[in-house]
Amino acid sequence: MDGKILDLFMKENDAWDDMITRQKKEIPDLENMLSAAMKFKKGMDEETASSFHHLKKEMHNQQDYMDEIKHELAKQQRFLANEKKVKDFPINSLLMQNALRERIRIVEKNFLDLKCNYLNYLASSL
Repeated sequence: MDGKILDLFMKENDAWDDMITRQKKEIPDLENMLSAAMKFKKGMDEETASSFHHLKKEMHNQQDYMDEIKHELAKQQRFLANEKKVKDFPINSLLMQNALRERIRIVEKNFLDLKCNYLNYLASSL
């Protein structure tokens, strides 16, 4: 495997890390807006309260999962940097990068689903 490929993997990981950082910063804002919107609503029925708490729990779960992925990205970056120094380019680099890519897709999909659920919840409960 060429060292240029490792450089591309590292740039790809940097871009993902940046994307996750930006998305992660949105979650507290969404949570604050949700809480503020619920304060304006007069009385919350049981179903609305349950949905509200479920959505907040999902926001916290997403943040935790994003923290995990950021840790995995950092670990992969260290691995790739070491592979580059050793100039030993085993297939493991490619396999690990592909596995990480799949996890990133899941994080991104979950974040978009969370945002969609948030907007649907606000639209239906206010």
